[in-house]
Amino acid sequence: MSTTPRTSLDGFHATKTAQQADELVRAFVAAVSAQDNAALDTILARNFLSYAIDGVRSRTALKKYYTGLHQSFSDLRFEVHENVGVLVENDLIALRTVVTGTHTGDYAGVPATGKPIQTSVSHIFRFRDDRLVEHWQVMDTYRILVKIGRLPGVAAQFQQLLGVPESPEGIFVEKPGTEFDASRKGRPVTRDESRAVSRRLYDGAITTGVAEDVDALAEAYIQNTGWTPDGRSYFGNAWAIGRGAMADGLAVHIHVVAENDRVASISLWDGTITAAGTPVDFASADFLRVEDGVAAEHWDTVDYVRLYQSFGLLPQDS
Repeated sequence: MSTTPRTSLDGFHATKTAQQADELVRAFVAAVSAQDNAALDTILARNFLSYAIDGVRSRTALKKYYTGLHQSFSDLRFEVHENVGVLVENDLIALRTVVTGTHTGDYAGVPATGKPIQTSVSHIFRFRDDRLVEHWQVMDTYRILVKIGRLPGVAAQFQQLLGVPESPEGIFVEKPGTEFDASRKGRPVTRDESRAVSRRLYDGAITTGVAEDVDALAEAYIQNTGWTPDGRSYFGNAWAIGRGAMADGLAVHIHVVAENDRVASISLWDGTITAAGTPVDFASADFLRVEDGVAAEHWDTVDYVRLYQSFGLLPQDS
């Protein structure tokens, strides 16, 4: 009997179209890992565009971008984060990928160190006629740059403010989270309920900065990406600190994708660092698992480098 955990391919999607969309983005991830540009040409439409906070890439430019990453990191692999799964709603697909490799070539001006790296890249795609036509991406380069010695590990400074144990090397320590097919409590959750929880989460402590505004989170809320410990009180306290540093900050959801008990969003943050009067923008992606009307579990990918640069903790040329 197979002991392979079930994934979003195994009965999660209600329609054949959603199942095919799941398979399509998995083919994209496999092609990127294999450096198979011929396969990418069959997956990405000729008019494909990929958007990030620092610009737009065509199909050709995106292939060059991934080729550059392979030149910097041998055995580079993008893998679907199966504990999160692939979400499909209408013509949008959301997934989170875990990226690993070994630093064997120049990256951000740093010669090869031979150090292993791990980070995340979150994606939302638009698909049409069995092709991917648009792409929004958030990559956490902070974990890479700290690991190869390009930047100081400043995550510990935030955790000092929060009064919790500091992360080794100043890198947020990530957990894979609950397996996708783990037994669930309570009744089935609809995509509308999941969307509503995501909205409540942002309208709560993230927006108000009031530590007690965390009713969208389960008491035993699981934070998998390491920026706070588990538990909703830590989440609220962290946002109270964050709001003090960027009181006028606003997160605008670019896209939200919900399916069953899962919801994903990519947001663009815009605001001002209170102490210095410095403008800041950065992107974040959030994936939530919803249970009994609240967020039980959270995975995120944040453009930490842009944020820390604005706080003056990192050099601007990173």
